[in-house]
Amino acid sequence: MESKIRSSGIDIIGNTPWGTHFCLFYQTKEDLIDILVPYFKAGLENNEYCMWVTSEPLDEKEAEKAIRVAIPNFDEYLLRNQIEIIPYTEWYIKNNEFDSDRVLNGWVDKCNSALEEGFTGLRLTGNTFWLEQKDW
Repeated sequence: MESKIRSSGIDIIGNTPWGTHFCLFYQTKEDLIDILVPYFKAGLENNEYCMWVTSEPLDEKEAEKAIRVAIPNFDEYLLRNQIEIIPYTEWYIKNNEFDSDRVLNGWVDKCNSALEEGFTGLRLTGNTFWLEQKDW
């Protein structure tokens, strides 16, 4: 990945270098949309591969509907396979188990695949609302 500054798409955060990890708190579904839609819009506009792993309070259908409102040409990004929006049950849970090593390795694989496909990097969010204390 290029070692330059990237637009986070989130006004209060501004620009960040590759590898930045942050946690944002929200109170409502609308707060979550207001944070994540601009975040992914910036990534798509800057040729980043985007992965949105959803959980309560926002499912994948609602997430896609919200991002379509903000990005009129969203179908172009889908056709380029530049973004995937999936429920947590398809990413975090395999065989009814959460395995953090498998998840982290999966993200590394996604990043490597994105770079091989010509994207500048990987932008993702994974909502762990569903995660219980026993899973830590």
